[in-house]
Amino acid sequence: MDEQQISATSSGDITIEQLQTELSEALKQAEDNLSGWKRTQADLENYRKRKEAEGAELVQFGKQAGFVQILPILDSLQMAMIHAPEIPDEKYQSFKNGLDGISKQIDAAITAMGISKIEAVGKRFDPNIHEALKEVPGEEDGLVVEQYQTGYMLQGKLLRPAQVAISKKSINTSN
Repeated sequence: MDEQQISATSSGDITIEQLQTELSEALKQAEDNLSGWKRTQADLENYRKRKEAEGAELVQFGKQAGFVQILPILDSLQMAMIHAPEIPDEKYQSFKNGLDGISKQIDAAITAMGISKIEAVGKRFDPNIHEALKEVPGEEDGLVVEQYQTGYMLQGKLLRPAQVAISKKSINTSN
């Protein structure tokens, strides 16, 4: 330091160099604060997105858990409708029409939940969505020819595979 700076410092005056140093430190502190704020803002946005995803996952899990609980009831209703006797009585036909209506309401409700039935008959066997219970003679290998139990998907995720019979060109029936 020269004499003028020493006398200015000792008398309480601030030099240009000190002001520049303080300004430089203040700018650095401001930049650090801005960077910290931006990180905090990004962290908050990531937290919000994560919580939204967790909430959506929880809703999907709830749908899945609830649907799995009513699957046996739905299966029983479908089996009752498939194996219902053909009786020409008008009252019986009204009862059967009522069951058909209930089945359609259930189908609409599960569709609204994002649950879809796996269409199997006539499609190629896919071990990811079908469970083969038996093979039957057919003209082509690997086609689903019968469906024993409906399979379901929830937004692309398998809830239950469709239980099916698949065709096989030549089946060895001898043991």
